Amino acid sequence: MASKLTLQDLLIINGIDPKDVLLIRHSLKHDNFRKCYEANFIHEYTQIQPDNLKALSEHKYWMVFISSKGTQAIFYKMYDFKGKTPISECSVSKDYPGTWMDSDMIYKLDENNTFNEWERRLIIDWGKDTINWYHKGIKETSVIAIQTVEAEQFPGYDSLVLSHDKLQAIVDDVTGEYQYYVNALSDVKGVYLILDTKTGDQYIGSASGNSGILERWSQYAKPPYHGGNKRMIMLLNENKDEYKYFQFSILQIFSKGTSEEVILDTEALYKKKLGSKVFGLNAN
Repeated sequence: MASKLTLQDLLIINGIDPKDVLLIRHSLKHDNFRKCYEANFIHEYTQIQPDNLKALSEHKYWMVFISSKGTQAIFYKMYDFKGKTPISECSVSKDYPGTWMDSDMIYKLDENNTFNEWERRLIIDWGKDTINWYHKGIKETSVIAIQTVEAEQFPGYDSLVLSHDKLQAIVDDVTGEYQYYVNALSDVKGVYLILDTKTGDQYIGSASGNSGILERWSQYAKPPYHGGNKRMIMLLNENKDEYKYFQFSILQIFSKGTSEEVILDTEALYKKKLGSKVFGLNAN
């Protein structure tokens, strides 16, 4: 039986001692990181850390991953650690969307190009202890896959606008190209808008299941495409190809712990605001 490939194997092959490496996993389930991720402040978010974590200063390299489905994580970037400075002595961009403590430090991180070709392609199994956001590089870490294509960056919930074709590609993705989309859309509940771009009719719906928005949207991505909605069924009975004009976006997201009642109340409010029951595709 062939032995499994580990991240430690890849480090050694490339001349890096795993003892010199710190592995970091940022989770899209954390609001603070998600805001920084969507605003493209991942580097800055990684640099701002507490001063009381000894391991952060003991490693030459930081290898940063972003959470994916289950316990998997996708490689983002590798950095050289060059020292730290109190955040009180540094200036943080006014556009930085994250939060910090006055006691935090800025850890100076310079990009390391050793694994550039694997950025957004290398997938590892972080292990069951996802509550721990960093590991020492000597901990055996299985390589799940090295994707043939680079995973596309998720644009953020507020900026997300998907054609039906794009939604189908995300739901059917087997290469990992849309792994960030799959992860982000599975991590939150929410209220969403489906727009018929040919007629302008709107449908407002909600996703309150534990598998998030993607679970609900998957029902529109595959036959019979109507998700069980009465007026959509009627529409597609009249024109079986109308689903091709559907466009998907998110009106409001909620954490996985939000009750169904809260989500349904918000859905009803959006229906009232946008008039989708009188002029759109909502039957109730």
